[in-house]
Amino acid sequence: MSFTLINSTDPPKRQIEKLTQIAEVLMNRVEQATDASGAAYAQFQRAALLEEQVRDRTRDLERTLDLLNQSNAQLERAGAARARFVAAASHDLLQPLSAVKLFLAQVAEDPIPEASRATVEKAQNALESVGQILTALLDISRLESGRAEVEMRPVELHPLMAQLSDEFAPLAAAKGLDFRLIPARAEVASDPTYLRRILQNLIGNAVRYTERGRVLVGARHIGRALRIEVHDTGPGIPAHEQANVFKEFHRLNAPASAAEGMGLGLAIVERACALLGHRLTLSSSPGDGTCFAVSLGLARPDTRSARQPPAPRDRIVLLVKRDDRRRLALGQMLERLGVSVLDARSGDEALALIDEIGIAPDAVLTGSGEEETVARLHARHGAIPARVLPATMGARDETDLAAVLAELWPE
Repeated sequence: MSFTLINSTDPPKRQIEKLTQIAEVLMNRVEQATDASGAAYAQFQRAALLEEQVRDRTRDLERTLDLLNQSNAQLERAGAARARFVAAASHDLLQPLSAVKLFLAQVAEDPIPEASRATVEKAQNALESVGQILTALLDISRLESGRAEVEMRPVELHPLMAQLSDEFAPLAAAKGLDFRLIPARAEVASDPTYLRRILQNLIGNAVRYTERGRVLVGARHIGRALRIEVHDTGPGIPAHEQANVFKEFHRLNAPASAAEGMGLGLAIVERACALLGHRLTLSSSPGDGTCFAVSLGLARPDTRSARQPPAPRDRIVLLVKRDDRRRLALGQMLERLGVSVLDARSGDEALALIDEIGIAPDAVLTGSGEEETVARLHARHGAIPARVLPATMGARDETDLAAVLAELWPE
């Protein structure tokens, strides 16, 4: 079937009307097509402009990144150069300092007037302080340069803690401080040299900044890790200063005296802990003292003797006995069993000790008649396991004591 728009039989007027309508329709379609083409072209132009803007921004970013990379490279070179200079200068200065200390030691052995001897001793102390500062600078330079050599291996804590006790107990006693280092018989995975330096700096700071009271060093099992804690009853550190104490040469409310250090100890501690993968935490508030804690992984599970019941390792036990000799003997037995001991002669002394150091024990062992002490401890610190030791338990009853501990903490 065919269809014609104009019929030859239509009158001329009708044909003209149809042609006019057809022309209008065609013109409308042409205009629509033209508008669509114009819109598409405008979109194309906008897309081209945006693409050019993206290229310009990309080039700007590339130039900025190049400048940043150049700046970072310059900073790294400057830092490496500074570390090399500090290391070289410190090393070169340590040698003549050692020679001067030897000369002064020879002078001190000669018969000299007392006034001159006092001057020599002051010079020796000053040289010792300078030597410690240079050694600290060497440590910082090694840690910053990435050239620090680390040997991760099992480290026995008991001999290390004993050495630290021998080193710092006289210094604390000279200041009138009660210094307690609770033995720990675990093995941790660490570098022995850096671990010793970390603990030396933390304990040294605690003794240095504590004017009265006590310093306590102990270890706790936290899951499969061991946390070594250094508590003191010093002035405390405000919250807004706690991040700053790890910066080089930052000393909180202390004179910049070489004899008192130059604020490098905690910077070394933070960098060494980061290098070894040990978690370092700080808890402190003004007037309440400070606790620094280092968390380390255990090297291997504890091995215990099959001849006696297993005793939990590195638990903290509060021992309250009025008889000094029996308390000393029981404390030694507990330490041989791997338990850390806080001892006191009376309930009041025990409660004062716990309040001062801020550490609640894992268990309490008492003689008879200390029910009130245990009740007061429970009121303050919760249901801490407690046992009354038989009055007949002597210095040779280590197996019985191990059984008491096993009863406190059944496997």
